[in-house]
Amino acid sequence: MGELNVISGKTGSGKSLLLSAIIGEADILGGKVTIPQPPPASQRFDSKANSANWIIPESSAYVSQIPWIENATLKDNILFGLPYDKKRYNMVLSAAALEKDLAMLQDGDMTDIGANGINLSGGQKWRASFARALYSRAGILVLDDIFSAVDAHVGRQLFENALTGELCQGRTRILVTHHVALCLPATKYLVLLGEGRALHAGTVEELRASGHLSEILAHDVAEQQKAEKEAETEEAVIIDDGGHDLARTVTNQSRDSRRYSAQNQEATLVRSISRVNTIPEDGNTMQERTQPKKFTEEEGRETGSIGLEVYKTYIKACRGYLYWSMLGAIFLSWIAVFLGRSYWVSHWTRQYETQGEETHQSTILQLSSPWHQASRSTTHRYNSLLADKQQHDTMYYVGVYLAISLCAWLIGTTRYFTVYIASIRGSKVMFEKLTSTILRAPLRFLDTTPVGRITNRFTADFNMIDSRMANDLSFLFHCTISTVSVLIAGLFVSPYMLLFAFALLLGSAYFARRFLRGAREVKRLESNSKSPIFEQFGSVLSGIGTIRTFDKTDSYLQRMFDRINTHCVCSWHVFAFNRWMSFRANMLGAFFSFSTAALIVSLKGIDAPIAGFVLSFSLELSDSVIWALRQYANVELNFNAVERVVEYSNLETEDQSGEEVPAAWPTKGEIEADKLVVSYAKDLPPVLKNLTFSVNANERVGVVGRTGAGKSSLTLALFRFLEPQSGAIRIDGIDISKIKLYDLRSRLAIIPQDPVLFSGTVRSNLDPFEQHTDVELRDALARVHLTDPSLSSTQASGSATPIPQPPPSSSASNTAVTATTPSPEIVTPPNTNTAITLSTRISESGLNLSQGQRQLLCLARAIVSRPRILVLDEATSSVDMATDKLIQKSIREEFGGRCTLIVIAHRLSTIADFDRILVLGGGEVLEYDTPKRLYENKNGKEGGFREMVEKSGEKGELEDVILGKNN
Repeated sequence: MGELNVISGKTGSGKSLLLSAIIGEADILGGKVTIPQPPPASQRFDSKANSANWIIPESSAYVSQIPWIENATLKDNILFGLPYDKKRYNMVLSAAALEKDLAMLQDGDMTDIGANGINLSGGQKWRASFARALYSRAGILVLDDIFSAVDAHVGRQLFENALTGELCQGRTRILVTHHVALCLPATKYLVLLGEGRALHAGTVEELRASGHLSEILAHDVAEQQKAEKEAETEEAVIIDDGGHDLARTVTNQSRDSRRYSAQNQEATLVRSISRVNTIPEDGNTMQERTQPKKFTEEEGRETGSIGLEVYKTYIKACRGYLYWSMLGAIFLSWIAVFLGRSYWVSHWTRQYETQGEETHQSTILQLSSPWHQASRSTTHRYNSLLADKQQHDTMYYVGVYLAISLCAWLIGTTRYFTVYIASIRGSKVMFEKLTSTILRAPLRFLDTTPVGRITNRFTADFNMIDSRMANDLSFLFHCTISTVSVLIAGLFVSPYMLLFAFALLLGSAYFARRFLRGAREVKRLESNSKSPIFEQFGSVLSGIGTIRTFDKTDSYLQRMFDRINTHCVCSWHVFAFNRWMSFRANMLGAFFSFSTAALIVSLKGIDAPIAGFVLSFSLELSDSVIWALRQYANVELNFNAVERVVEYSNLETEDQSGEEVPAAWPTKGEIEADKLVVSYAKDLPPVLKNLTFSVNANERVGVVGRTGAGKSSLTLALFRFLEPQSGAIRIDGIDISKIKLYDLRSRLAIIPQDPVLFSGTVRSNLDPFEQHTDVELRDALARVHLTDPSLSSTQASGSATPIPQPPPSSSASNTAVTATTPSPEIVTPPNTNTAITLSTRISESGLNLSQGQRQLLCLARAIVSRPRILVLDEATSSVDMATDKLIQKSIREEFGGRCTLIVIAHRLSTIADFDRILVLGGGEVLEYDTPKRLYENKNGKEGGFREMVEKSGEKGELEDVILGKNN
């Protein structure tokens, strides 16, 4: 308790899974893990925390292997719901090495951070996540490999000032790392994992006495040196050995002399923060003048009525105007057949006129439809013909009636079938258009738009388009044509019937207009209010382990409830508007019918048949008009979904056009940047400024520089995720801005620091387009050391049992209380993990693999594609040192002499033996030459290569490599 505990082991040995078990995020199938139970959130009283009672010994904090950063300011991410303590906050920023980052960020610690920290570098995300744990009240810190994504000198600073500094004194620290030698001087308890079990576990003194300590260090030092010698036989590989060298530095120096001055750090922080904010004595942050710029803008919405272009777009997607004209004709045919059937019934009943005029009139008045009543006015015209009409039997009339009914059934079925066909077609076309646009949207849009907004359109809005639009439109057609048919029937009696219809239409249109004016905007608000729910849900899922460990479940539940309540309020008002419209429309219809009846009663001399028809007409007309207007209102409200989809479908996309390139391009892999100027958006300052350099064919170039130097921006410009404002990048003499994007991106390969995998199998991730044989794929896995060469041919073919999926998260009750570990003498079962094969299942984002395994799988994918130009962005940061050296050896063997290699490195030892080093600073080239010449240049610019070597903590080893003393 209160000490530093280190867990080490090779890539895939189960280190992160052990941490998940400790924090209660894994099902424990055997044995037990006990940790102290934290007090309930209601008894923590975080709002009253101060320096005297800040630490809660039983509470835990967690830094995951994939840093979780939410969409909030940098300060809010660090505070994480705790009160602001000025002194502690400044100490945390210093210990996490965030001072220079604050100086570079436009709004300091009030900079708005996008979802998942999209506008932060990998190292910044790690340090912000670590700062959150340092600032927390937790007495137990569970840290997963915090050194993998930071430079060597930053890693040393984190170890000295944070991990073993004042902020961590008295706190239990459980650290997973490959840098055992670095942490050894301050480590109390050490665990080595391998083959799915604890190979050695105990205090450092116990392990040293038993001789096991040297074996543990062998995994971190001796094996590295062995792998290094193997790599140097043909193609030398110099990879990060910084942990051992850093540990030597830690051992040889006094801790007091290493530690930064707290007073100087605080002064630097205050200067950085005060550029935007003032920090008063009470700790509250007050905005001075400028409002911090939001990285993620509020979701916009249209105003006013739905644009005509939206309706046109939907009609065109649903097979076009001609098809909809045919639909209109089908609906008219159905009405005509329906009216014809009513007329035939009327004609049938007139055959009984011989029974007398009274009987005839009585029969007609019994018909409820207005179309039947309309035929009454023409009865006298046919009386003279009835006497001479040939009489037919009942079966004749029944047969005709059934034939007309069958036609009505067929046409009625056909009209809805054609509507649904059009709807399915429209949904498909619009979905493909939206998907194509989003996948080709500029990088700036994807960075600044929360995923929840895009998800909202692909789910809620398309649910409306798929399931409601066809019915709404067809019902609107039906109601409109029914209204017209009622008016036509009224004309058979008297043109004065149109006066009644005009009065009713005027009143209904007045209420419909008022209804739409308010309901449209509320409907848009209701649609927008779904986006934060999707965004919050996705964010919580990705950071569920961190949230549970910090005991913030209740606060995030409340935050979700608030978003759901906001959506429910909007939905309630949409429903209220509908009730408002329905009540007034029904009242208007009732008033219209009442007025018509009162007028008929007041008129003297009106005969009963005419009075009956007028009353029936008024009821039918009011019902038809009200339904038609209400359905039009529903269509306009529901077309809000089409409007939102069309909005994103019409976004600006990357230009896919361009010139054709030779089939074998690039043949050499020569890269030339000529006065390149690049920015993330037209209204933002350039991040690369007059960048000029060249890379020869098959050359290995390392790119280094501090955070914000432009390393990642150069990679994005190389793949044209960022288009140049001026200047150009040429590959084999061809300007890449003038060729097709597909040709460019399909001929280059990149291995990012954050590995990207997809749900499926190892085979589908390595070869998604099925262009390679299983032999090639298995060979690639072997070259990145993801498969065991001793596997049988049957297993190698992919028939081995896939590695088991990680169990679902368990409840907090699965973890009880203590921090004990079984002694090394306890017999552990043999490792049951099976080797990764081509048939191994890969879950979403590859989360059933360790971070290191995901990186290796991405490397294997690049080996399979065999590109002429390969870009690596610290692609092996999460693997152990020995594996890292073997991977670099494989890269030399696979790509050496046949591929131009550009490596963005955080560790100088990774690229110390490269052909040339490109040093960036502020988006400009500071230095560019061979490592030896750069190191010998003592008059280099500030932040140059020599200065980096001097401050790296690996000076001795780097000098040997750079100056060739190892040869």
